Amino acid sequence: MSFIINAFYFIVVIAILVSFHEFGHFIAARLSGVRVLKFSVGFGKSILSYQKNNLSTEYSISMIPLGGYVKMLDEREGNVSPDDRGFAFNRQSISKRCFIVLAGPFANLLLAFIFYWGIGLIGTTDLAPVVGKVEADSIGEKIGFEKNDQILEINGDKVQGWSQYRLQLIDIVQKGEALTFSVRKNDGIIEKLFVKEGSYGDRSFTPMVLRNVFGLYPDVPVATTRLGEVINNSPADIAGLMEGDLVASVNGVEISEWGELVAMISNNPSKPTDLLINRDSNLINISVTPDAIKVGEKTIGRIGIRNDTSQDYAQYLVTVQLGVYQAGINAVETTWLMSRLTVNMLYKMLIGKESKEHISGPITIARYAGQSADLGVVQFLAFLAVLSVSLGILNLLPIPVLDGGHILMLIIEAIRRKPLSDRFQNIVQQFGILIIILLMTIAFYNDILALVS
Repeated sequence: MSFIINAFYFIVVIAILVSFHEFGHFIAARLSGVRVLKFSVGFGKSILSYQKNNLSTEYSISMIPLGGYVKMLDEREGNVSPDDRGFAFNRQSISKRCFIVLAGPFANLLLAFIFYWGIGLIGTTDLAPVVGKVEADSIGEKIGFEKNDQILEINGDKVQGWSQYRLQLIDIVQKGEALTFSVRKNDGIIEKLFVKEGSYGDRSFTPMVLRNVFGLYPDVPVATTRLGEVINNSPADIAGLMEGDLVASVNGVEISEWGELVAMISNNPSKPTDLLINRDSNLINISVTPDAIKVGEKTIGRIGIRNDTSQDYAQYLVTVQLGVYQAGINAVETTWLMSRLTVNMLYKMLIGKESKEHISGPITIARYAGQSADLGVVQFLAFLAVLSVSLGILNLLPIPVLDGGHILMLIIEAIRRKPLSDRFQNIVQQFGILIIILLMTIAFYNDILALVS
């Protein structure tokens, strides 16, 4: 069932993003005086179509809902009567053709802006910007962060939620810039905490930037060792563990937090492990042998349990909601930062400074599409926005068959002051197809690794 749901949302995502991309080309072509023969949502045989007359655009919904396309009048793709040549794409000036080509990626960036604006207006649930823990010898500790500090501002921007300015922080860290936190201390005094330029050391991409770069953890309730679910036929189930059991110790070592339990179980693959259980105020000794699970190059233990999630998190949560104007400003900034981050990641992957594992294929996208939709409208819109930015930026790469490749060809044509030969364009396009196939191969490989790991 999850496969069907994920596949459905994958189709929805691709249909929205690619159709809007093609709609950008369509609008730009119409504004430039180019005749659009067909605008199709989907590929293959038409299911529904409408055309006012022989000279107007045919609007179509096709059988394969994985995108769409715009077919323009073009002498390179068929015979064009002398009277209609002025409406052909290839007869337009270079500036008009560039405008039409760039309109697709721009439409995706515009769509991302619309999604981010909507998210700001709807509001998101986030953790309160209160520090629950500061790692020893971290940047956060060195500049003066302490437990229970409330983050009020980051570089002068008011902070409502813990992850609200994640992209801005990632951008600052990537560029090694100075940073100022405004925090309210336990005694109510507001202090400024400063990070000097170039203080970040390793500046590899990390989405959990406050934790992994600054050593700051949000204030959240500590998960206890109480079992919330015991998976059927798992080592825990076979050994006799039950929902509601509270694990008091592992191999004689007392524990009180879920993370400690997970760590100790993980360190004992295929080894009998003694658990002291508190069940209805009675202490019971149970021995369980964790399954050995291969994760990358490491083998860890798993017994098939999940923690109790019934704890009340409400007091730790806030709603981050913006007004119309501020939501619009934030949407512009977020779209810009996401675009720059995408370009930066692509560049670092090209020069070998970032792993090519960041390239995701359709399987991963489908899984995330289903998961984000399950989390609600806001999360699904955020997922769509990220993908829309990625699609827009990727299409600007100077690879033949992509929009960026077409722009490169038009620039060369402008320099030469005459069109490139059809033979040269065909060779270049074949080369571009090979690059796309290579990227798709990497994406599918990463998808498969993610499935089996």
